[in-house]
Amino acid sequence: MKSENINHAFLDGVIRGDHADVYYHFGVSSDDPILEPLREVRAVVMAGSGGRIKEFAERWSQLHGGSEVVAFPKEDRFVTRYTAGVLFASHGMGMPSASIALQELMRMVFFLKRGDEAALDDVFWARVGTSGGVGLPGGNVVVSTEGLMADLKPYRLLQGGDGEYWFDGTFPASTQDAIIAANADSDIPVVPGKTIAGNEFFLEQYRLDGAICMETPESKRAWLEWIHSHGVRNIEMEGAMLAGYLNHWGFPSFATICATLLNRLEGDQVTATPEQLHQYSENSGVVLFRYLQARLDGEHGEGREGGAR
Repeated sequence: MKSENINHAFLDGVIRGDHADVYYHFGVSSDDPILEPLREVRAVVMAGSGGRIKEFAERWSQLHGGSEVVAFPKEDRFVTRYTAGVLFASHGMGMPSASIALQELMRMVFFLKRGDEAALDDVFWARVGTSGGVGLPGGNVVVSTEGLMADLKPYRLLQGGDGEYWFDGTFPASTQDAIIAANADSDIPVVPGKTIAGNEFFLEQYRLDGAICMETPESKRAWLEWIHSHGVRNIEMEGAMLAGYLNHWGFPSFATICATLLNRLEGDQVTATPEQLHQYSENSGVVLFRYLQARLDGEHGEGREGGAR
């Protein structure tokens, strides 16, 4: 961990019991007994859809003998489930929504691990979802190597005046390798690649089918070919922020695992059948679960990538 980047001024007081930490958007606080079973959390899995979170938790519970599933009571913003060492939480759509979920989850995990930096290092984080492929057809699963914004620069936020906060969007290579290795005998195509996270679904992703369109077919094609030539293989809306914040604290193991729904070089609209879309979405979950079983349960390998605590 990068202890100097953790907000000790606030969070250490929570550990000491000086004050509670209210995870407002999840409807719980650090003095809520519902959190006690979560002390053993070893992985945090985030996805956009609350329905998918419920499915993931139920599947993970079944894989662990029907382990108890803990549900947070508030679900108007985010849906949360915990079972068998994994905290599953939805994050909504886009970096503003996902950043709220992630920051509150980081604070929650800090509390759950009592500020123990070695224990924090042991927690694996993942975002799992769907994306637009760049040079890849629907059904591929991209394990992100770096999260970037539309200009191929890292995630950044405006600061008062003329400044900006910049964040490192690199994903840990050892985790990428371990995820790919855990799926080596799968028939799902799993590929590494850079990922662009858009602030907006239409304009910043150069779509031509929005209510507002600022691009031409020529400028759209030029942008997609430009990012593809720099190693980008998919476009989504959260990964650059997720990598930036987790890197800021120094977590050694995290990933973004996203299935492609279409090849953006061939069009903007998703035209796959409902059956195809379900299968594409399932692919990313299968890749995640094979790695979770390898890491947490010791299946398909050693259970933890080399170099990570």
